[in-house]
Amino acid sequence: MNNKIRLFTPGPVTMSTRTLAIGASQLPYNRTEQFSQITFEIIKDLKYIFGTQKDVVIFTASGTGAMEAVIFNFLDQSDKVLIVNGGTFGQRWVDLCIQHAIPFEQINLNPGQPISLKDLDHKLSSQEYSTLLINAHETSTGMIYDTKAIGELTQKYGVFFVVDAISTICADIFMMDEWHVDVSLLSSQKALALPPGLSFLALNKKARLRLETKTCQSYYFDIKVYLANQSRGQMPFTPVIGHYMMLHERLREIRLRGIDFFVSRHSTLAEYFRKGMKRLPFNFFPTNPSNALTAISCPKDIDAFDLVKKLADDFTCFVAPNGGNLKHKVFRVSHLGEQNETDIDFLINALEDILNNYQQTKNHIIMEKENY
Repeated sequence: MNNKIRLFTPGPVTMSTRTLAIGASQLPYNRTEQFSQITFEIIKDLKYIFGTQKDVVIFTASGTGAMEAVIFNFLDQSDKVLIVNGGTFGQRWVDLCIQHAIPFEQINLNPGQPISLKDLDHKLSSQEYSTLLINAHETSTGMIYDTKAIGELTQKYGVFFVVDAISTICADIFMMDEWHVDVSLLSSQKALALPPGLSFLALNKKARLRLETKTCQSYYFDIKVYLANQSRGQMPFTPVIGHYMMLHERLREIRLRGIDFFVSRHSTLAEYFRKGMKRLPFNFFPTNPSNALTAISCPKDIDAFDLVKKLADDFTCFVAPNGGNLKHKVFRVSHLGEQNETDIDFLINALEDILNNYQQTKNHIIMEKENY
């Protein structure tokens, strides 16, 4: 049995030996000029991967923390929000608005269903909504939305546009300024291939002006406080210093190679996996899958949740289960992190072995019934 742990999960992901080595090093003291210089370099490189010339804020928090920071800093009960809800993370926007009593409506999509730009245009043309909240990539289904086209609509109608790009940036093309995105989000454990614990919020001039008109209802997530501290290369609270050092090196690598290299690499791995899977009786779930992840629909006689468990128990190979109505029907395979074609071949062969065992067991049961 191969004991190597292979992660095909959409966070955490397999990290490089260089990242792991930095994470194992002694932490530096952060209240120094040297650390401030590292912070300035990190912010510069974060702007590069977001595709923005404007501000970026760094939180010691998960991606959900950054989502909640949006609510705290940019929205209040005077707003009317429209949410595109195509799965678990669209629902998270809904849950946050409910939690903070933000008025909203939602466009409910079936899992894996694309957004109708015609319907969205009709909604936004009513001038009823101040803000649109979307996920560039609905990670629960693997569906990637046309953020560029949606941004053109929000620009047309003057709607404040917030995009969760947490599992998009560095895996798929994302251009914040060019696509008229006012606020976008990222976290460390996806295509950046770092440990969970850091999240990032980019905001343009329009968002900066909006920030000044709102009163933040959170002590920890007050963006104005972060911006003031970051102007001198510091954080208002103790950051996860080890993560910062890993982030600094990872962003330097992305800058040197160019973000197109990383988007292309994710695309290559996704296509290699999907091509290899064609020999097995699975279906790909969304109509427009991202480079970051492939959602897979199982045959009727295969339980997806059971299959996920067998991969982990028998092959130390981890893919992502789904929840809700899709729990026993769909599982997800990430193309993020330090994986390669050999790892993908191992996963596909493991899936084939599991299917063969299912079939042998099924045939044995049939034979027993016939003999009985």
